[in-house]
Amino acid sequence: MARTLRNVDDIFKKAVLDNEAQILDANTAQLEQGQDALGNLLDEYSQDWYAKMKKAEGSKAPFGIADLKLEGDFYDGFILKYDGSKFFITSTDEKADDLAAKYGADIFGLQSFDKIDLLESFLKYLRDGMLR
Repeated sequence: MARTLRNVDDIFKKAVLDNEAQILDANTAQLEQGQDALGNLLDEYSQDWYAKMKKAEGSKAPFGIADLKLEGDFYDGFILKYDGSKFFITSTDEKADDLAAKYGADIFGLQSFDKIDLLESFLKYLRDGMLR
């Protein structure tokens, strides 16, 4: 039984890693809309001129709401990590810790897995394992 559970755990990890790009893209999309993993809006900009500049540059977030994107390095640094018991998202960008401290740890994570098909990948690996 323990061997079966270990295999299922390994299959789940593979399924998550197969969908890594989609997971990271979904996190980025939330932030672009000015939302964290709980669906809460990020903080407002303290300067109106900056909010106007961001909107003029095409920010998708509601007017005045942060989207944590200036040059894109923070988003480009997104990675999916596994700590031995769970997966989590972080960024390799040097601003990551400061942004998490200012806007909260929930800037990393997903509101929903609706658009990520982990089940398809999971079932594929499960079937492949059973056919051996």
